[in-house]
Amino acid sequence: MDNILVEMTALGSVAIALFGAAFCVMQTRHSRISRTFAVFLLAIALNNMPDAFIQMLAMFPRSYGATVDFITMPSSFLLAPLFWLYVHVLTAPDQQMPTRLARHFALPAVAVLAAILVLLSPVSLRVALVGDELEPNSAWGMSLGVLVGLLHIAVFPQIALYLVLIIRRLSEFRLTLREYYSSTERYELRWIYIIGGLGFSFWLTMVLVLFATVGFGETPPWVEAVASLAGFVLVSALTLWGIRQRPPLAPDAARGPAQTDAHAAGKYEKSALSPEASDRLSRKLRRAMEVDHLHRDPNLSLWALARHTGASSNYISQTLNEVMGESFFDFVNSYRIAEAKTLLATTDASVLTITYDVGFNARSSFYNAFKRHTGQTPTNFRKELSQRDGLDDMNGQLGDT
Repeated sequence: MDNILVEMTALGSVAIALFGAAFCVMQTRHSRISRTFAVFLLAIALNNMPDAFIQMLAMFPRSYGATVDFITMPSSFLLAPLFWLYVHVLTAPDQQMPTRLARHFALPAVAVLAAILVLLSPVSLRVALVGDELEPNSAWGMSLGVLVGLLHIAVFPQIALYLVLIIRRLSEFRLTLREYYSSTERYELRWIYIIGGLGFSFWLTMVLVLFATVGFGETPPWVEAVASLAGFVLVSALTLWGIRQRPPLAPDAARGPAQTDAHAAGKYEKSALSPEASDRLSRKLRRAMEVDHLHRDPNLSLWALARHTGASSNYISQTLNEVMGESFFDFVNSYRIAEAKTLLATTDASVLTITYDVGFNARSSFYNAFKRHTGQTPTNFRKELSQRDGLDDMNGQLGDT
């Protein structure tokens, strides 16, 4: 029963990954992101090659059916760097590829080389490698066995390393979003954190299975079934979220051009914006908030503000960063907090009502921003005002007497 479940979940994972890859390849917009994700899904499909494929390979000469692990092994080393590459391209302002990309695929290249050497080895050696029955007098066999053993162990620290790199990339991306959006929650790619958490849990399970196998000599069938089922859930969630994802910083005709690398790095040396023009633009930006109340739009973006003011988004970013000393996110939210303070002091509206009235789209975002600007929560701010007003009234009554 456990073997049947493992086979079914493996076939399901392959089918879902192949469907997702085909869907991504057919996309015409944001093709670099789609194709990067498609390659990652193809690696997943290869890595989940079911045991049924072993029987197909057994029909060929040289007993390749006994060495299917060495065919799928390189894909294990491709999963982490390919997913990191997808996240990097997805979070880049113009979907550019990372520099020095080749070094991320050095370990997969070693795994491919090891797999080729195994597949070209005599049948007896490959069968011995599968069964861990190498003879000490075979120097080549022992060397190849050590290499394969080290590779099987290396996949675990590799996955942990790339999880750290992905988290660091997403943390930097959250700061980048503040240059483009006044509310960043919907663009923060939180589903990747969920996938990362599931992936870490799966990784930890595999590490425990490895130690159990070393300690007890074999892996219980039910453990393989649970791991296979968890892998199926992980692949399904990953594919579903991945094919629905759109790059938050992608160029869009309705929003305007994406910022350049120079902007992302905070460099405006080649900008034609003069100090006088920058001062005029800063007044326009303040008027857009103080008179037109654009900060009340929860979906306000840099591009929308550019359309409203008639200035380029790059000039607005330069003015905000160099003249006002604020990011777009902080600039807009300062006006939201200022209006919220007024409403908390002069009305009886609930905190939740004020949250949406001033432009925040979540209570938690409002609380965090309010505490960052004032050092206290909205509720404590209102309570402190009430106590202060009560003391003023009391002092006034004492003065009258």
